[in-house]
Amino acid sequence: MKNNKKLIIGILVTSLVISVATFSYALWQKYFTQSGENTTTTANCFNVTYTGGNAVTLTGVVPQTDEEGMQNTKPYEVTITNSCPNTVVYNVVLNKSKSSTLTDNHVKVTTGAVPKLLSNTEKIPTNTSSGQVPSGYTNGTSNIISKSFVGPNETKKVKVKTWMDNATTTTEGQNKTFNYKVSIETTATSQTPELESVNILGKNYPVITATPDFTKGFPNSNTSEDDKKNLSGLYQSYDDDGDTYYFRGAVTNNYVDFAGKTWRILRINGDGTIRLILNENLNETKAFNTTYSGYQYVGYTRDNSSPCTNASPCKSTYSLSNNSFTMTPSGTPSDIKNYLENWYQESLARIEVNGKKADEYIATTTFCNDTSYGSGTEDTGTVYYGPRERIVTNKKPSLECPDPTKQGSGTRNYGGVYKLKIGLINGDELNMGGYSWNSPYA
Repeated sequence: MKNNKKLIIGILVTSLVISVATFSYALWQKYFTQSGENTTTTANCFNVTYTGGNAVTLTGVVPQTDEEGMQNTKPYEVTITNSCPNTVVYNVVLNKSKSSTLTDNHVKVTTGAVPKLLSNTEKIPTNTSSGQVPSGYTNGTSNIISKSFVGPNETKKVKVKTWMDNATTTTEGQNKTFNYKVSIETTATSQTPELESVNILGKNYPVITATPDFTKGFPNSNTSEDDKKNLSGLYQSYDDDGDTYYFRGAVTNNYVDFAGKTWRILRINGDGTIRLILNENLNETKAFNTTYSGYQYVGYTRDNSSPCTNASPCKSTYSLSNNSFTMTPSGTPSDIKNYLENWYQESLARIEVNGKKADEYIATTTFCNDTSYGSGTEDTGTVYYGPRERIVTNKKPSLECPDPTKQGSGTRNYGGVYKLKIGLINGDELNMGGYSWNSPYA
């Protein structure tokens, strides 16, 4: 959008922390592990294809930053097809070979856009009795690197990337190797899905696999009652943390009562938490910034001491004991940031919910203030930012947040990727939910 527009925006609280149920590694689970054969099939309706063939080996590599690793690493791809009548929950497991000499705390891994050290992922306990890991591997060297689910008649791809972490010293990384196999661990039976997000939403809303027409507001005056019924519900996409599932259209069964207030479920975030939007207006005339004479005023924070990127997001941390927020790295807050966090402190954080403070249930998760350039430059006096290019020009909204240092010229010290307790719904989320910026449905 042009930089001189005031934004009239409602409140969005990030996510209730929804715990992920522990998987019991019992005999009912099915294991699909690459072993030289490209395809493994079971139950005649659940198929896993490993396009990379045999095991993956890292050798002769050099340490890379997260940005370099994301850009330079060729992914190992797994395709999951579910033609079963039920939702299937799965783990993506990285099984490290006993012969590997590079330690887990020097290996970065991702199946989405946010890399983690392998040492920070969930290790499968050594006392499991499944006996399903590949020859030459042990459960003690197997880690769950992501969890998700695939709906009925749905196909999805999992892309695994690994590289040597940039903090690895010459001594720690020289002449070291890292060998692994990827396995998909899941059940193709009628077991109750283990992910809490699926338990909450999947029972009432099967995932709709059709691609919406984002040029049309939905529903609109021309939408038939059948289309409202058939095309409203839960859709799948992906964000910087993994697979995400969002509500679109004439949805009426996504209300949640929390902390004495009524909310609506906006989407399941890629990290498994659930994003709620408050079902009321707090101050419908509150501007994003009352001053908008410069480009930096489109930033949720500006004059940041370092750019807010996926690799190093800007984080606003709340202290329940001090009832205050601290921003790292430092930056000048927007007017709306101050307003939202003041409201959080005064009206939400300390409310009692089942013997705890409301804040203890609310996650810190990813928010995008996309200040990447779509077209124009500051020199011309007009800048159209990434959201306008995606939504209005290309008609393809996205929940991935572009790196503000990689778009256009120069490094921007405003906006970008944030980790927050409370924030705003953005244009892409509005578009995916059913709003349109395109005539005649605007």
